[in-house]
Amino acid sequence: MSKNDPTARNIAEMDEAARAQWFYDNREQVAEESTPAVLDRVISVRVSPGDLGLLTEAASAAGMKLSAWLRKVGLEAAALAPAAPPAAVLSGEQTRQLQDSVINIVELLERSGVRLDAARGRREQSLVLKGLRHKRKKKIEAGK
Repeated sequence: MSKNDPTARNIAEMDEAARAQWFYDNREQVAEESTPAVLDRVISVRVSPGDLGLLTEAASAAGMKLSAWLRKVGLEAAALAPAAPPAAVLSGEQTRQLQDSVINIVELLERSGVRLDAARGRREQSLVLKGLRHKRKKKIEAGK
């Protein structure tokens, strides 16, 4: 490549359409100076006609062929995907065991004088510790 050609940083700073155009315009020169990627695997994906239209429009707006755009977007999504499955996935039996443990803890707290009530005025079932603050206040006052 000549001295007037953009650097890798200049190319990275281009928008997708400009970058695609630059690579298209310089494809022979780039091909001579780089090792071609081996793209010998084909993946079939079923989409509805409406989805195909959206995908084609997005690829066109980026100045790319549909295949290249799908590969780019797929690789970007894979790079951002979590490496491990979420740790909070429980089986039905594990969920029942967890529920039983929570019920036992709630019963122990209530026998100890700590009352757990559903938050008033809210739709979700959140637990509010009542009595704990009151007991602390009594201990502080008794210590004076």
